[in-house]
Parts: sequence; C-alpha cells; structure tokens
Amino acid sequence: MKNQLALIKKIAIISFLLTGSLHSLATFYWSFGGELGLLTVGNWTISLKQTYDNKFLLILFLLGIFKISSTWIPLILNYKNNKFINTISYIGATILVIHGGINTISGWLKLLGIIPIEFKLSLIGQAFVWDPMFLIWGTGLIVFLRLKDKI
Repeated sequence: MKNQLALIKKIAIISFLLTGSLHSLATFYWSFGGELGLLTVGNWTISLKQTYDNKFLLILFLLGIFKISSTWIPLILNYKNNKFINTISYIGATILVIHGGINTISGWLKLLGIIPIEFKLSLIGQAFVWDPMFLIWGTGLIVFLRLKDKI
C-alpha cells in the first residue's frame, strides 16, 4: 500500500510540475512577443497585445513568473513543512481545479453544440490545451498535498 501511495505521489508531482511549467513557458514565450498558440487562449489576447503592446507583454512576463513560482514552490513541502505554503498551495490548487474543470467542460459542451461558439480557435485551447492543463495542474497539486505527510 505504501509503495502504491509513493507511486501516486510521484505521478502527482510530475503532473503538477510538468503542466505548470508548460503553462509558464507558453506565457514567457508570449511575453517576449511570440504569437504561436496565442489565439487558442482567445482573440481578446491579440486585441490586448495590439492595444497595450509592451505593457501587455510586461503583464504576461509577470504572470509567467507567478505561474512558475506557483508551480515549483509547493515542492518545498516535500522536504519541510510550511503552513503558509501549504495553505496557499491548497487555495491555488482549488482555484486551478475549479477554473480548469468548468472551462474544460464548457469547451466540450461547445464542441457538442450545446453552448454557442464565439471564437473557434479558443475552443481548441479551452477544450484540449490550457484549461485541461489547469485541471491536471491543480489535481496533481491537491493529490501531492494530501499525500506529502503520509509517505
């Protein structure tokens, strides 16, 4: 049983580190002016980039720092207990699961024609890329947080 929990914990760590890091890397890429995949977030991102240019890129860069920090800082809990990091990690993971879950489901409902589609390219990101990654990131983090003291 302990070996199974250890394996689940390792999978959880890999899943939240991988998805959080990939999310962060995409944000950093966009913050340096890259546009590949930006439309899968929504056409509003292109509008903001055209309207605010460098200010928008700076905000994306700061968001990338926030994402990468939020991804890797909880790993400290694997080595030492910190109530603040633990609490913030639970809050963040819960937000990721709720946000990612709702948006992934709504993306699939759009694919099924139940909800109208406003912008087709963002549907790809919503149903298959960014929001499922939020869901996996948050789920992996919650599983890790639940198992960190048991193993």
